[in-house]
Amino acid sequence: MFGGTAVLAVGIGIGALTLGGIAIGGYLIVWGLNGFRQGISVWRSDPIPIEESHLTDGTIEIEGTAETLVETASAPYSGRTCLAYSAKKQRKEREKNDDGEWETNWNTISSPSGSVPFNVVDDTGSIAVDPEAATLGMDGEYSNRSGDIKYSENRIDPGDEVHVIGQKRSVTETRPELDDATEYIGDGDAAPTFRVTDGSELETVVRMFGRSAASIVFGTLIAGMAGFMLLDTVA
Repeated sequence: MFGGTAVLAVGIGIGALTLGGIAIGGYLIVWGLNGFRQGISVWRSDPIPIEESHLTDGTIEIEGTAETLVETASAPYSGRTCLAYSAKKQRKEREKNDDGEWETNWNTISSPSGSVPFNVVDDTGSIAVDPEAATLGMDGEYSNRSGDIKYSENRIDPGDEVHVIGQKRSVTETRPELDDATEYIGDGDAAPTFRVTDGSELETVVRMFGRSAASIVFGTLIAGMAGFMLLDTVA
């Protein structure tokens, strides 16, 4: 009696686990397909001169030079002045894998990030960007290792060329960090995505396609393995 109950409990547990795997895999596939759709939307549009952005509503896509607006951020490990950063601190640790063998992994201890509003400038004008809710595509600017600890930073620095796509928004209340700007590019439902990339439009699209492809592949593997386990359990 107890043996049958235990087998049933194990079967239910495996079934729940495999269904969860299928759900997670499906989510990753859908996320990746949506990313491809957004990437195609960005690729089909072209950046406009910044002076025209002040006459345009809805989605805004621009390219230009990132410059300090009011404040700057300080990258945590290099101490460099920047406009946005994503950092990571990792520790090298030895762990046993599923086969009981020892292997070395770099485990993340902390991953601080930060950003401040900044100006984007081209030959025709400038406009403020508030990157707080943006997906940031930044190049690796700093890497250092001390013993078993490794530090890395991706940053957008003043003077970097950036590509921005987002929604033009009006400043409806006093925001000292935006100085005297009356409008800025930020997040909003009118834009297919809000991204700030250290580089050109092409680099933005390549990053989007790369992330989407990885999500689809990973999701397919998870869903496939979970589906195989479910069929094997049912059989």
